[in-house]
Amino acid sequence: MKQQLIKLTVLSSLLFSIATAYAAPPVAELKVKGTLKVPTCDVSAPDNGIYNFGKISSTQVSSSGVANLTPMTKNWVVTCDATTYLNIKPIDNRDDSMYPPSTSTYGLGMVNGTGKIGSYTLVLQNALVDGISSKLFSASTGTFTAVTAATLYKNGQSTGWASADNTQSAGKVFSADIIVSPMLAPTSIMNGPITEDTELDGSVTLNFAFGI
Repeated sequence: MKQQLIKLTVLSSLLFSIATAYAAPPVAELKVKGTLKVPTCDVSAPDNGIYNFGKISSTQVSSSGVANLTPMTKNWVVTCDATTYLNIKPIDNRDDSMYPPSTSTYGLGMVNGTGKIGSYTLVLQNALVDGISSKLFSASTGTFTAVTAATLYKNGQSTGWASADNTQSAGKVFSADIIVSPMLAPTSIMNGPITEDTELDGSVTLNFAFGI
């Protein structure tokens, strides 16, 4: 009996050792959380986006060529609630009245029936991102040259803020001057001289696109 008892004791100890060797190790869980947030951006359009050139004398209209008016500059600010890229695609709401025709000119409306008043260009400059000076770009692909002043084109190109060639600037607050430079068509394009008060009727929709 003593010998059997010893054997049972040894066996019992061996089983305990095996159980200890295969016990589950302590574990901890690591979690990664966050939210893929679609930025919300607010556009601060100066004077509700209106560039008012006031009273323009009809004597400035030329009989032989376009007459350039003094450009007007206003500062635009776009504020986003998350870091993002930002670019602009314009749509000319008066495209059928544009003269001279170009991918960089926008119509000023009609006069004398089917006559065209003229057009204007839009140029961005003095760009900032989060208060830091930034360059700009205009391109239809991801390949572009960073510049200090960028023309808004309406042929599908995007214009936006850039830190270097082929590299967009990311931030929360974007600003830039938008310069409007009007030009009046000659009387031949206006279907004759201006004989009554005529309103400039330029209208562009600026589509702001954003995202990382």
